[in-house]
Amino acid sequence: MTRSDVVPSPGSRVAPDGSVTFAYRDERASSVLVAGDFTGWGKDPIPLVKREGTDLWVLTTRPLPRGVHAYKLVVDGLWTADPANPLDVDDGLGGRNSAFVVGGRNLGDPGAIRVLSLNLHTYQERGLREGVVVNDSIAKIERIAFGVATMGLDVLLLQEVGEHVSNPAEPNAGRLLQEHLERFTRRRWEHVWREAHIGFDVYREGLSILSSGPIEDVTVLQLSEGPLARIALLGRTTVKGTKIRVGTTHVSWGSDGGTQVARLLADVARLPAGDHVATLFAGDLNGSPEDRQVASFVERGYTDIGMATRNVWPTFGEKTLTSRIDYQMLRASAGRRAARIEAFVRVFDGEGPEDGLHPRVSDHAGIVGAYRWD
Repeated sequence: MTRSDVVPSPGSRVAPDGSVTFAYRDERASSVLVAGDFTGWGKDPIPLVKREGTDLWVLTTRPLPRGVHAYKLVVDGLWTADPANPLDVDDGLGGRNSAFVVGGRNLGDPGAIRVLSLNLHTYQERGLREGVVVNDSIAKIERIAFGVATMGLDVLLLQEVGEHVSNPAEPNAGRLLQEHLERFTRRRWEHVWREAHIGFDVYREGLSILSSGPIEDVTVLQLSEGPLARIALLGRTTVKGTKIRVGTTHVSWGSDGGTQVARLLADVARLPAGDHVATLFAGDLNGSPEDRQVASFVERGYTDIGMATRNVWPTFGEKTLTSRIDYQMLRASAGRRAARIEAFVRVFDGEGPEDGLHPRVSDHAGIVGAYRWD
C-alpha cells in the first residue's frame, strides 16, 4: 500500500518498478474495486481501501508487466471508467476502458523538449470488415495520439498529412490528431497544416506542426512546383520556457530532392533572425546520409542527431524497416549553446515488449528526439 502520509492524486500512477497506485474520491461509496486485464477482469478484482476520515480510496498493485493495460473501477457494483484518467482504449463492445502504460522507451529527462517526427501515410490503409472495405487510418490516428500522450511529447513534425477533397468521413488527419491529443491530455494543442499537392487524385496532402505551446511566425517555403509539388513548413514554438524554430518537410528521391533541400536551406538563411535557441528540421528526406538532400544539411551546420547519438536504425519499409530516410537535423542559433540530447529513439515501429504502445502506423517508423537547453 502507499505510505499513509502521502496523498496520491486521483487516477492511476505508474511507479518506476511497474507497480500502479489507483486513487478515487467518493464519500458515499461503500465499496470500490479495480478490475482490468491484470485481474482477469471480473474474475479477481482488487479492492481499494478507504483512508480513515477521508473520501479517498487507494490501492497499490504489485509490479505489472510492460505494455498497455486496460481497467475499470467497480463502485458499489457499478462498472465505470476512471473519471480522473483521460487515457482510454476501445473495449471492443462499443465502450471505453481506462488505460495506463507500464514501461516504455527511455526519453531522458522529463524537462527536455520531446519532438516526434513521423510520415503519417494518411488514408492509405484499407481493411476488410465483414466483406466491406473500410479505412483503417481513422483508428490509427487515435493510436498515435495515445502514444504521444503516454510518452509526454511536446512537438509533432508530420508529413503526408492528408484530407479527402470532398468526403467528410476522411477529415484532415492533423486536426483529428489534435482532437484526440486534447482529449487524452486534457490540455490545448495548437496545429498548423499546409497543403503541398493533391495525392492519388482525391487527397490534399501536406505537412503539419502540432505543439503543446503556441506556434507563431508560420512560414511556408515552396521547394518545387508541379503536380507533386514539395514544400517546407516552419514555425516558432515556446515549450517548457524555451523558444525553438521547428520545421517539417518531405522531399523527393534523387537529385530532385537534393535541389529541393538546397532551395530550402537558402530560403531559411534569408529568414529574419529571431530569439529562438535553435532550428530543428525533421522529415522524410528520401535519401541516405551520403545523398545530397541529407549531406547539405550537415554542410550548412546542422547536426544529424542520429549520427551524433549513433542511433542510425532504418525508418522506412512497407513490411520490414530497411532504409534510413527520416531525420531530425538541429542547428543552434548564433551565440546560443548547443542542446543537450537527452534521447533519440525510434517509435511506432512494432518492436519491443510494449508493442501495444508502439504499433506500426505507417510505412515509416517515427523518431523522438529529446532536447534540453540549460
